Amino acid sequence: MRISRRLAVILALSAAGALAVAGIAIAAPSSTFSFNFSPSKVPKKKYKPGALATNLVTHYTNPGNNNPGGAVERTQIYLDKNWKINPKVAGKCKSSELSGKTMKQAMAACPKALVGKGTATATANGLFTIHGCVLLFNGKPQKKKPTLQVFTRVVASNPSHITCSNPKQNSQGNATVLLKGVLKDASGAYGKVLDVNHITQSASFPLEVFNTKIKKGNYVTARCKAKNKKWKMQTTWTYNNGAKKTVQQTQKCKVGH
Repeated sequence: MRISRRLAVILALSAAGALAVAGIAIAAPSSTFSFNFSPSKVPKKKYKPGALATNLVTHYTNPGNNNPGGAVERTQIYLDKNWKINPKVAGKCKSSELSGKTMKQAMAACPKALVGKGTATATANGLFTIHGCVLLFNGKPQKKKPTLQVFTRVVASNPSHITCSNPKQNSQGNATVLLKGVLKDASGAYGKVLDVNHITQSASFPLEVFNTKIKKGNYVTARCKAKNKKWKMQTTWTYNNGAKKTVQQTQKCKVGH
C-alpha cells in the first residue's frame, strides 16, 4: 500500500510538471522570417548591386511589454558572407534628426541617407493591430561600426490606417518608433549581423511584422561563390523574458553577369 501511494504521488507530480512545461511551451511567442535578394543571378567573384527584401513576423500568446515573453527585446539579423554592405554610398543621419518626426519631416532632414522602405505592424496588447510605415536610413557610426536607423511612423489608435506612399509629402501617423541597428562582424556562413537591441525602450507596443526592402545603388551587393549556390540568412529573436529563437533560411543563386 505504501509503495502504491508513493508511486501515485510521483506520477501526480510528474504529470503536474509535464503540464507546467506544456503550458510554458504553449504560452511562448513564435517568430519566423523570409528573405529575397534580387537579382538572383550574379557573378561568382565580383559583387553586383541588388535589393534585399526581408519579412520578420512574431506571434504572441500574451502580448505586452510588461508581460514576460510578450514582446521582442532584441533582433539579430545575420547576412550571408557573400553579401556586402557599403554605407559610404549614402548620407548619414543622426537619431536626433528623426526622433518624433513625421515621414515628411524625416525625408526633409535626411533625404540622401534613405536606403530602404517597408511596412510594419504592432499589437496594442492584443486589443487591435497598429499599422505603420518604415523608412530605413543610413546612420552615423557607433564606435566606428555602421548603423541603420529604423524609422517607423504609426497610427497608434483604433482604427489604425496609414498610407505609405510618397513619404516626402506624407504627414500621416500620430507616433514614431525609432530603432537603431548596429552592423557588426559575424563568422562562419555570415559576414555581418545587424543587431537591433533595447526594442521595448523605444516601442510602446510589441512589434509583430517588419516587411522591408533595402535598395540604394550599391549599398547592398552580392556574389554567388558558395559551392552549393545558396545564400544564407539567420535571425535570432530575444524576447523580454530572456528566451531566444533562431531561424535560418536559404535562397538559391545563379552564376552570371
